[in-house]
Amino acid sequence: MKALVSVIIPTYNRADLIGATLDSMIAQTYPDWECIVVDDGSTDNIEETLSAYSNKDSRFYYYKRPDNRTKGANACRNYGFEKSKGTYIKWFDSDDILYPDFLEKQVRLLEEDPELDFCACLAEDFTEGSPIKTVFRANRTPKEDVLTAYLTKNHYFFTGSPLWRRTILQGKALFDEELANSHETDFHFRMLANHLKYIYKDDVLFGIRRGHQSITQDKTNELSSHISRLTFFTKAFKIVATTATENKNTLQQYLLYRQLSSFYQIKINSGKTIKGYSRQILKNIASTSYPLKDKLRIYIGFILITISNKGYNFLNSAKVDINEAIEN
Repeated sequence: MKALVSVIIPTYNRADLIGATLDSMIAQTYPDWECIVVDDGSTDNIEETLSAYSNKDSRFYYYKRPDNRTKGANACRNYGFEKSKGTYIKWFDSDDILYPDFLEKQVRLLEEDPELDFCACLAEDFTEGSPIKTVFRANRTPKEDVLTAYLTKNHYFFTGSPLWRRTILQGKALFDEELANSHETDFHFRMLANHLKYIYKDDVLFGIRRGHQSITQDKTNELSSHISRLTFFTKAFKIVATTATENKNTLQQYLLYRQLSSFYQIKINSGKTIKGYSRQILKNIASTSYPLKDKLRIYIGFILITISNKGYNFLNSAKVDINEAIEN
């Protein structure tokens, strides 16, 4: 028997779409897999659909997110990992399609090189009924250090792209269950900060469905999205501060700007500031190695944002074009 692959799929009201995803699991040329579907409290007939699949193929497992776990795809992903038994782990979405050789090709890469922590592939989007597909051509070999490249979107991969070794995930914080947005960005950024060894192939091995709301969009709104982004940028700032990167000062300046921008958006959406984040941003400003005049300008801008809605012009003047800064 070959190594077991655990494919973990969160779902929410996807009874009309998940069948195509599960059919693409059955069609895999690599047979040694388990597919763990975790329901986030669906109100459609998803349980019926999943029961039919698990009855005809014992490799399918259906769980409901426990009531004591935070509602959302992230808690489902983490719970699915806790239930999984595979040597290799893949998180996938309940509306996307695995191409037949997806698992076989990725398992082969990890088996051929035991030092790899994970491998990644490309994806393409599709819309039901349309022949048009677009491959997401991420920069697979970034010129800068990987954290810089990831933050500038020059190097990225979707949730379903990596196949992970279980051993590299055990004992680590996985998906942040409090984030309504930026969750895969946060997870991948934290994993990359561990200096993992991986390979990013140009194989297009899965399709991302377009033309409908995602599981995240169904349960979030503009304000919670801004709060999640602020949370991510704050966490990323701390990681960059304690990680050896080629562009530390530029990344910190960029992340500080993004924190201020999200903080401002929260203020104009809700009419209030969030004290915990106010204190953290002030600490982050103080911890930077900027010249005193630059720190004062940032402090003044932050105060403007805090006491009024007149911080927009300041933010524009302080905006960091990270790609230009790195090139210079």
